Amino acid sequence: MRTTLILILLGSLLACPAPARSLDTPMVFQVFGGVPLNVQTRLTVNQDGHDTLKHNASWKSRPFEQPLYWALRLRWQRDHHGLELQLLHHKLYLANNPPEIEHFEVTHGFNILTVSYVAWTDPVQLRVGLGAVLPSSDSTVRGLSHDAHDYKLAGPALQIGAGWEKDLSRHLMVAAEGQFIYAWADVDIADGQARVRSVALHLLFGLGVGF
Repeated sequence: MRTTLILILLGSLLACPAPARSLDTPMVFQVFGGVPLNVQTRLTVNQDGHDTLKHNASWKSRPFEQPLYWALRLRWQRDHHGLELQLLHHKLYLANNPPEIEHFEVTHGFNILTVSYVAWTDPVQLRVGLGAVLPSSDSTVRGLSHDAHDYKLAGPALQIGAGWEKDLSRHLMVAAEGQFIYAWADVDIADGQARVRSVALHLLFGLGVGF
């Protein structure tokens, strides 16, 4: 129900007219919350002394539970174009555990860092970006637990999105957008590694400040 209401709100906002470019400032900083809609993906586990495990994984994100789901973005803009640096704190909880995996989550988190190009085409923005995943995972596989809170580049990410922005004042805006992100990362488990793939539509809502 919560996701349905957010989808309706996003559709309503994107249907509203907006200026070709929000905030007449060269830089914009934005803070977002929202909801990811995850697609089932392949989880591949390689553990010493065992055959490779391939599992069609269903994922939950629990965006409103600690640690929260959020995104931060810094944009440089000029005319009808811009460049953006975004950090998205995504979370993944394995929802359909096979017998070999007692617990698996990437919640501190499945962090996605992207650099994107954005163009304004009334009434929406279109963006495309590339980046990398910096994950931190907790797991128990075949009775062996592993808690990894060290962050390192672990895989690539592709971002495609469309958004809407509306000025509230000369230096303040509201924003709503959808981002499709495909990413994967190799995370450590006890005596091995797991390849985690994420395919999700991220519905984001936030505020921006121009300077």
